[in-house]
Formats: sequence, structure tokens, C-alpha cells
Amino acid sequence: MKVNIAAVGLAHPFEVGFDNAENLLNQTVDALNTLGADCQNVGVVLHDLDTVQEAATRLKNMESDVLLICVATWSEDHHLLDLLSYVDKPVIIRAYPAIDTGSLCCAHQIGAVFTDIGKTYEFVYGEADDTKCAEKTMQIATAYALANCMGKVRVGAIGGRVKGMTEIAYDEFSIKQKLGARVVNLDEKEMTQKVASLTDEEAEKLLKEKKDVLKPCKMLSSKESMLESIKYYSALKQLSEEYALEALSVKCYTTYMGKVCLGYSLLAEEGIVSSCEGDVTSALTMKLLYELSKMPVNNTDLLYLDEKKNTILFAHCGSSGFSIAGGEIELAPVRLAETGVCTRFVMKTGTVTAVNICGHGDQLRMAVMTGEAIPCGMEFPGNPVVIKFDKDVNQINSEIMENGIGHHWMVGYGDYREELRRFCKIKGILYYDI
Repeated sequence: MKVNIAAVGLAHPFEVGFDNAENLLNQTVDALNTLGADCQNVGVVLHDLDTVQEAATRLKNMESDVLLICVATWSEDHHLLDLLSYVDKPVIIRAYPAIDTGSLCCAHQIGAVFTDIGKTYEFVYGEADDTKCAEKTMQIATAYALANCMGKVRVGAIGGRVKGMTEIAYDEFSIKQKLGARVVNLDEKEMTQKVASLTDEEAEKLLKEKKDVLKPCKMLSSKESMLESIKYYSALKQLSEEYALEALSVKCYTTYMGKVCLGYSLLAEEGIVSSCEGDVTSALTMKLLYELSKMPVNNTDLLYLDEKKNTILFAHCGSSGFSIAGGEIELAPVRLAETGVCTRFVMKTGTVTAVNICGHGDQLRMAVMTGEAIPCGMEFPGNPVVIKFDKDVNQINSEIMENGIGHHWMVGYGDYREELRRFCKIKGILYYDI
């Protein structure tokens, strides 16, 4: 996911600082690009109708998630209203400290006008080259880019959801309205027919193609299970290509337990996220974290609190991407069923964000918590991760229950609380910082 920002200046020729407006615009853009943003300088300082029309023409040829308005001096606010009538984008108002330019009071004026016409906006204040201002701008822009990205996502729901987990029942309308994605419902026969059509010889060939990934792993599953699992990988990949899917969820429990897990792990390294048990909302939660981190995401259950160490154990059967392993990888039968191939390993250490999305309509809610993944053993056969929190784990436990948060937690590397909070604000999703 690219974060595209378009920056334009705003100033009045009569005001102090007009001659410095272009310089402020350039400095602001440079500070953002230094952080790795894709900030495009429109190269126009709005001050009359001609400059507004010139900026609009240039903006129509640019891909942008947000429009950054660099307010150099007090200015007539109608120039922005005119610009937005040509190119209506989410807006960040950027003001600069100065006594005599009127930059800040102009920003306040614009904020009042936007409020009265129902135009939402964000605000950043500080020196043009200030790193914290650039970081805040990036967080805001990332949330809008995430919303745009999710609006193009298609998630495959294969076989529906697992019976007995009413909590994960997905509402296609609220998913489209709130998360942006479209659910593609697929009969599980579409998957199994593709599995059946693949010969053992073709499966052997596919395993050889994946030897660079699989060879370092400790093999505990049978050859028969490996052949079956790689066939499921092939089937899932084919479906992803046929239906242009970026996310998948299979009703795995109990029929396909251990059959799709290896495929999930392989697809994770190819940028396709996959959730367990037919939990479509969790697949989209994984997609959110994948776009933010550009790394595979761990699909887990919250299992155990260690009150003395203030840690929580998260784990599931074992279907995460190889690249987030913190040690040896085992290809082993799934627990309980003792069949198939799971990709078992402990997750590597580092800062992580755990996210749960559940609910429907106006009650669609996102819960987020961050902590530090610490060294652990194979405390649960799958992809365990033990997270140490600053907040008391008993308080975390209580807040989960108080707010009706579900049991599936997607864990990604990095701290994305601010980006996810802003995403929820944009999309009208209830947000809980647990």
C-alpha cells in the first residue's frame, strides 16, 4: 500500500510571508518524503482563481489519498472551497508558527468554515521541517490510504463459517460499508474439485518448487499429508487468481483442519492473508495489519494470562507466514485431529499490535492492544506468541469482556494504534484501545 499525499500552498499576496509560501511548501514536502512518504508537490500557491484552476488541473493527474493545504499566511478561504469543488479530497490543514503571517488564525478560520459545510478535516501545526509534524501527517494520510486500499479488497469466504461460532457471523453489508471490502462467497466444492484434479506427480513437482522455503523445516507430517496439503495450497492460489482475492477464509474446523494450514503459510509469503474457521472479518483484520506492516500476520486465540509476568499467550494451530518465525519451523500434524500439515514455530520478538474486529452494522467494533513479543517456547502447538504489556493483564481481560470483544486476535509487527484509530474514525467503526 502506497501512501499518496498531494501538497498545495495557500497565501495572500498582501500578507507578510507571501514570498516565503513556496519555500514553506517545499520544506513541508521534503520533510514528509524524508520519512518515506510519497508526497507530491503540486507546485502551486493558491491566491486567485487562476492558481486554483491550475492546481485542480494538476491534481486531477495525480493519485492522492489526502490533500495537504500548507497555509503560509492569512488568506481568503473561498480559494479552498473553489479547489474542492474541482477535486474533493480528504484535507489536512497545515499551519506554521509566526506572529505576523496569520497562518494559524487562517487555519482556525478554515476549520470553522469546513465545520459549517460538513467537510471533515485534520490539522497539523508546527515548523515546516519538524519531524513530529511530518510523522503526524503520515499517520493521518496512512489511515486514508488504508481506507482507499480496503475499498478495493475482495475477500473469499469458502464454505461459510464454522457452526457454533455465532460471534464470527459476517455481515456483508456492514463489511462493505465499514471496512470497504467485498465478500466473494464460494462453495467449498470449488476448492475440493481443484484439489481432486491435481495428481500426486503434479503435487510432487509443486513441492519441489517450494523447496527453498520447505527444506529448512523439520518434517513431522507424513509424505501423504504433504502431498494433500500442497494440493490445497494450489487450489487456494488458483481461486485467489480467478476471483482476484487478496484475502481468504476457509471453514476449516473440523473438516479441513490441517489441510489448508500449509497453504495459508505459503500464501502469506505471497501477500495473500488467510484466516481460520471461516472468520471473514478476521481475514480483513489481517489485511489491515498486512498493509500497515508489509509482513505476514499471525491468526491467534487469546489463551492464557500470566499475572506474575504480566503477559498473555496467544496461539492457534499453525498457519502463519514463515518469515515471522523466531526459531525452528516444524511441519507437523494439526493438534486434536493429528493429521495434515501445520507450520509450527514460535514468533520472533518485537513490538506487536493485536487487533480484533467483531460486531455488525453500527456495532462493528475494533479492539487494539500493543505490547512486546518476548521469547517463549512451544507453549501451545502452533504459532504461539507471548506478549508482555505495560497495562495490567487483568484490566485488559476485564475490558475485553466489558466491551464484548471476540476471541480471535490478529497479531502484526509494529505499533499501529494511531493509524487504526484514525481509520475507525474515517469509517465510522467503534474503536477500543484496550
